[in-house]
Amino acid sequence: MNMNLKKSFLPPLIIFCFFLIDGVLAALFSKTFYDGNFVLVPRLIVISFVMMSFYLPRNKMLLYAIIFGLLYDSYYSGVLGVYVALFPIIVYITEKLKKVLNPNVLVVGMMLIINLSMVEGALYLFYQVLGQNTMDVNSFLAERLGPTLLLNSAIFIFLYFPLKKTILKLTES
Repeated sequence: MNMNLKKSFLPPLIIFCFFLIDGVLAALFSKTFYDGNFVLVPRLIVISFVMMSFYLPRNKMLLYAIIFGLLYDSYYSGVLGVYVALFPIIVYITEKLKKVLNPNVLVVGMMLIINLSMVEGALYLFYQVLGQNTMDVNSFLAERLGPTLLLNSAIFIFLYFPLKKTILKLTES
């Protein structure tokens, strides 16, 4: 396959696969992820944006973030604009901090935790303003944010090296 073709189609294909896997994991394990005590939200698409933002050009990543934010809004949330705003912010913050940070597994993992916290916090505030959220802040932190960060950190550990290897192959030539 032509390398330019790989560079053009592989990053959005990976993001799209993670977009679909987010929904599949949530549906398959909904009883486990959303039991009465804890809410674990898989955010593989955020993992992909954080990882790719370290290695791919900002303009492409911002475009992917807007497109997939719109898809995520229309498919998962039903309220247009939330993820369209959040995903480009993730890319922007990661891209700005990569200039001063060395992209190793710990740095990328911490960026993931920061970005996931920002996404979950912004979603909490957004739905709180709309009146669709019944959780108080302490419940949100203990029952949703903590378990979500733990789940996505575990997923990140398994995905980091294969995804990094794939991304670096795209950026080599």
